[in-house]
Amino acid sequence: MKKKKYWYKIDNAGKVFPAVSKDDRSNVFRLSFYLDEIVDPDILKEAVNKVLPRFETIAVQLKNGLFWNYFSSNHHEVTVSIEPPQMCKYFRPMSNHGFLFKVYYLNNKITLETFHALTDGTGALHFLNSIVYHYFKLRGFKFDHEGKVLSEKPYSKKESEDNFVSNYDKDKKRNLNEDNAYHIEGENFSHHWFLFVKAKIDTKALISIAKTKYNATITQYITALLAHSIIKETNDFIGKKKPLKIFVPVNLRPYFDSVTLRNFSLYIKGVYSSDRTDWNFEDLLELTKQQFKEQLNKDELQARFSSLVGFEKNPFIRFMPLFLKTIAFKIGYNILGDKVSSCSISNLGIIDLPSGYKDKILDADFVNGAYGLSMTLISISNQTNIIMSTPIKETSIINHVISSLVKEGLEVTIDTNYREG
Repeated sequence: MKKKKYWYKIDNAGKVFPAVSKDDRSNVFRLSFYLDEIVDPDILKEAVNKVLPRFETIAVQLKNGLFWNYFSSNHHEVTVSIEPPQMCKYFRPMSNHGFLFKVYYLNNKITLETFHALTDGTGALHFLNSIVYHYFKLRGFKFDHEGKVLSEKPYSKKESEDNFVSNYDKDKKRNLNEDNAYHIEGENFSHHWFLFVKAKIDTKALISIAKTKYNATITQYITALLAHSIIKETNDFIGKKKPLKIFVPVNLRPYFDSVTLRNFSLYIKGVYSSDRTDWNFEDLLELTKQQFKEQLNKDELQARFSSLVGFEKNPFIRFMPLFLKTIAFKIGYNILGDKVSSCSISNLGIIDLPSGYKDKILDADFVNGAYGLSMTLISISNQTNIIMSTPIKETSIINHVISSLVKEGLEVTIDTNYREG
């Protein structure tokens, strides 16, 4: 039996976001489904409010405690609104009935934007999928959910677990010191607006290039491709002394038998030296595969997040007042966050929809609030969308990525919010 009033500690990955988020670093990400019909906003609002109580860890508001921020139950009604021109904009929960997510509609698109303290891409996808499935139920459609829509399944307490803490092992820790990384620089768009470019590619064709030609996964292939594009299209990387570091979040749930809806992902990274002057794509890909193999194992992943949880469990940190923690988080994020990462790639994978329902979903987006350069991947039906977002006006790196895909013989369809002038 679920309680009407409840509260949660923020999970280990989410604790930093309330302290460091601001207009130019929103830590908001977006998921969108494109339907085969124009969205009815009244039905959408009803669907959101019907589904939300099932998602206990999402139906919350952020509160300030003496030592930590925490989440408490939120029973306000959710409103939906027309999607604004600016994606992943920083929003203050108090102007949103306390909720840490927003639901938008635009023509045939339903969009969920989520503050990262709440959950990661996997958790948000379960929520959006349930909203859209229930939207069609209210429209009178009858689909077998086939166990693929979380709102149609019984609630489990395991969905609410902080699996960073439950899988913490004090005897498995790593030194997390990081060298500073090379940063992509340039003139930014005004008003915290950022460029969005979506490259649509046939999934089987992309797998064929990555797996058959290069013996790599899609994520390995795209990571090396982005590294190659950055090295080729920047004139200040070689000899900069700072390495290029591409951070790639990994969904930890399969490694630890988890079904949590809270944050449970951890970055691995591809690191490329600026001392070498003869980088080619093949060498970058081989290094990427080697680094991913070294980092992608349960023991290594557990050791790294155990170090983070161990920091949180330190008595000095635990009993430090919240206002001092906030200052420490800001300083720490500057040291271990922005400065150690050049850019990021996040692959949400294939959206697995019920067979009778998937024909109603024509397309999907997955977008990270850009800081520097961000790349995301999401696959639906037979299509993979590679989405690049950046607040920087210069487009040469993005152009190089796309032209490289075309040179591989891939048919690429582009969608963008970019307009000349």
